[in-house]
Amino acid sequence: MPQIKESVALAVLRIATGALVFPHGLRKLVTGPVAVIGKSLVAHGFPAWFAYPVTAGELAGGLLALGLYTRLSAAAVAATLWGIVAVVQLPLARDMGTGRGVPLEYPILLALTATLFVLVPATKWSVGRGR
Repeated sequence: MPQIKESVALAVLRIATGALVFPHGLRKLVTGPVAVIGKSLVAHGFPAWFAYPVTAGELAGGLLALGLYTRLSAAAVAATLWGIVAVVQLPLARDMGTGRGVPLEYPILLALTATLFVLVPATKWSVGRGR
């Protein structure tokens, strides 16, 4: 079986993570962050305006996919997704492995991969390498 270089594997994972998160922020930006998630945020004890930092955290996925300001954009994505896990999706933990837990499992996986990119240096496949 052919071997894949570590830098290529990390780049593919970084691009995939950012590319999966970015459209969520883009949809909120286009539709209006408060209109999309404001009621849900209020129901969880946050002010509706908190939709703006959530949207920004998801939009940072675009920078992450490109490898621009990788650690900073990864930190924004990770913080956003860990917040979603802790505040919104955590009650689904009892459903993990049943199919009903996917709304928790998906953000956990993305939060973990984003956290990875806070910790590892940029690869040669990052547009902003050295930033």
